[in-house]
Amino acid sequence: MTARTAAAVPAGETVPAGSARATRIIAQRDLCRQVRHPGALAAQAVQMLFFVLVYAVGFDGMIAPVDGVAFSAYVYPGIIAVQVVTAGIGSGLTYAWDRDHGVLREMLVAPVPRICLPLGKVAATVTLVATQTAAMLAVAPLLGLRLSAASFAAGVGGYAAAAAVFSVIGLLLATLIASARTLQATVQVGMYPLLFLSGSVFDPEQAPSWLAVAVAINPMTYAVDLARHALLATPSGHPVWVDVLVLGGLLAGAGAALRARVGS
Repeated sequence: MTARTAAAVPAGETVPAGSARATRIIAQRDLCRQVRHPGALAAQAVQMLFFVLVYAVGFDGMIAPVDGVAFSAYVYPGIIAVQVVTAGIGSGLTYAWDRDHGVLREMLVAPVPRICLPLGKVAATVTLVATQTAAMLAVAPLLGLRLSAASFAAGVGGYAAAAAVFSVIGLLLATLIASARTLQATVQVGMYPLLFLSGSVFDPEQAPSWLAVAVAINPMTYAVDLARHALLATPSGHPVWVDVLVLGGLLAGAGAALRARVGS
């Protein structure tokens, strides 16, 4: 145990317990910041309402059901996934702004393992996403998507897992790109292909072959597909194990790279 790590642990507390406590405190700070700035949550709600009105309600009467499921119900899991992935990638932006404006520098001199900082961000994002998706799924019956208790729990769990994956990816990008403004511009350029080439608001099986390739290599595709498996009583594009394997591999790879970038 190094002197730095030992200093992070109060008397009688183990190193893992000290790291968990530091991670929890950082997560609580992020969640409190969200509560104190409700404008961001309101903006997310407006974005969600826009997608629901345009893609679910607006196109429902013009597009035939998919595998016997009304189009509004079919796209709703993908619309929620858009919000989840946006929140996950956004955690990298908040990390970069904290780093550039001094808050993160103050945290870095604290006697805690550095990996606690991004882990706290991930924990806060997962908690926020789980709360938001539970609220979104509660109104799903209004769009013709009726859920059992099991499918509701599976949906919230699947979205929380996707939030963890894309939060780690966002944080990794924040460590690779030095400037917060450059990171923001990069994310803005990359988000539209990520969101709209995932099958979130269309049936990917009906896509032309050239577009199907882009959908297949998009990591968000597998988060959307996993959500549809959990929430819809119809087969989806890939087997569940493929979705879990791809998302798990992304989490492991991005997590290892993030740990190497920030140190232990």
